Amino acid sequence: MTPTGPPSVQEPEDFRRLSIVATTGQSPSAVLDALLSANLAVVESTPETIKLDVSAFRDAARAALSATPTPEWETSFAAMLDYAQHRGWYQPDTGTVAAHIEWTDTTR
Repeated sequence: MTPTGPPSVQEPEDFRRLSIVATTGQSPSAVLDALLSANLAVVESTPETIKLDVSAFRDAARAALSATPTPEWETSFAAMLDYAQHRGWYQPDTGTVAAHIEWTDTTR
């Protein structure tokens, strides 16, 4: 995320990590507000514990792909959620997955 841009999925085929990349200088609450405005985060989130709406996140990731999602992509996305569930980050009953903010001096 940049201070002037809306949240977007930058690497929709990277299933090994899930973080919110934001440029240094933004406040955690501003990052959360942007995610809430984009309907990517749920209201139970805090700046320290951002909970992404999995359905909205999946839709945003699909839209960020250069082509139609393949069955392999869908399987990999599901495997990422399965891993996150075993770590306690994905809550299927609420449809949310936890993500942390990764601060950077530049955007990807």
